[in-house]
Amino acid sequence: MNLAESSQLENFQGASSKKVVYPAPTLEQFDLKQYLDEYSSNAKIKRAIYMAEHCTSLAVECYKIAFAELRSKTLDTKLYEEVWKRLRQLGVDVEKDTEWAEQTRNESSRKCSDLRSEVAKFAQSGQKTDALKTQQELARLLVQMGRGDEAIRAWQDTREYCINIHDQAQLSVEAAKINQSVCRWMQVSSFTQRAVQTLAKSVSEKMQSNIDVLQLQASVGDGRWTAAVGSLRTLKYDNVSSCDMFTSGAVAPQDVALYGALAGLAALKRDSIKTDLINNVEFGKYLDHMPECARLLRCFYASRYSECLERLDKLLSLVALDPVLGPHVGQLRTTIRENIVVLYTQPFVSSNLASMAQALRFDSTADLEELLVKLIERRLISARIDGTSGYLVKYTANPRDTALETIDRMYRSLSLQSDAMLARIQFLEEETGKPRK
Repeated sequence: MNLAESSQLENFQGASSKKVVYPAPTLEQFDLKQYLDEYSSNAKIKRAIYMAEHCTSLAVECYKIAFAELRSKTLDTKLYEEVWKRLRQLGVDVEKDTEWAEQTRNESSRKCSDLRSEVAKFAQSGQKTDALKTQQELARLLVQMGRGDEAIRAWQDTREYCINIHDQAQLSVEAAKINQSVCRWMQVSSFTQRAVQTLAKSVSEKMQSNIDVLQLQASVGDGRWTAAVGSLRTLKYDNVSSCDMFTSGAVAPQDVALYGALAGLAALKRDSIKTDLINNVEFGKYLDHMPECARLLRCFYASRYSECLERLDKLLSLVALDPVLGPHVGQLRTTIRENIVVLYTQPFVSSNLASMAQALRFDSTADLEELLVKLIERRLISARIDGTSGYLVKYTANPRDTALETIDRMYRSLSLQSDAMLARIQFLEEETGKPRK
């Protein structure tokens, strides 16, 4: 697949990390078409292409879905032709609608020129409202044509025609949406913060919902799990389900369920998972769209760790093909498994390593020992590994040793303060030329 480096397909592959190919999802009752039908237009195309790039067994079907969607729902003739080339390289003989591509390309270019001329005319005559509407129409047209960077510049150019702060905030939100479509999370955060700062406390409910969803995705896309959980707390289901991000099909309720469940398992303590996620009525409405996430959270809270890890691996097989969460799938699994290992050891004075490795689905006892060493070094587990007996033995601090350590820390701290004070006195003596009495 040696397409040009400037290929638009690169814009749909999310993070810039090295591309990894995964097997097809093992999640129960997973249906590719049904999954992608939760999204529409650009979001559906983006996900289909991302899945095709990262799963060989689904590549043909995903490219076919993207190819048909590009022809019927967009004006992006360049990406249409590139997806057609990918299908040909995979040995699929699919007919390209050359006439449609040529006609669409010409008509779109002509309309762009006409809109730019109209904007210039309205601006010259001082008709700011008409210039603003026409510039916004141009920006939306550029999005449909797949020219995202030009669309962002077009939205930014509307600033000079804005007649109030709400128009200025709207252009920041629209620019954030375009960056969201190509997984530029730093820019998404920047534009949403700019929108909030512009409006201060006068943000409308609809715009605030769009901003909340964008900030949640930006946090998840950057792998900031604690921030993602914080963003999740502001999402009211009834408000969010009617905002542009949901009604346009850019984000689906199942996404929020995935983001919340996995970010929560990675960042929250066990009790917080129950209060903030499992018993959260608002979040429960999102979980209804992704029951597997609800079952995973309940298994975790009920300490059924073996079942929890099995469900986690099945869910991550789908997450690996998600353009937002996919780049972090390895980090998520590692962090969640570490949390489970820590919780597993807490009730016991000692734990058999072989039994523990089997219960927590490790490939070998050696792999478990390697992780335990890291957790002990990071002081997440207070224990020692008895290699002779094959047990993890909890370390209980002796009160006398603890007291001596505290005294030693206090002594070292006071010594540093005394040395600093003496150095300060010596400095003052040298500055004033007066000897110490």
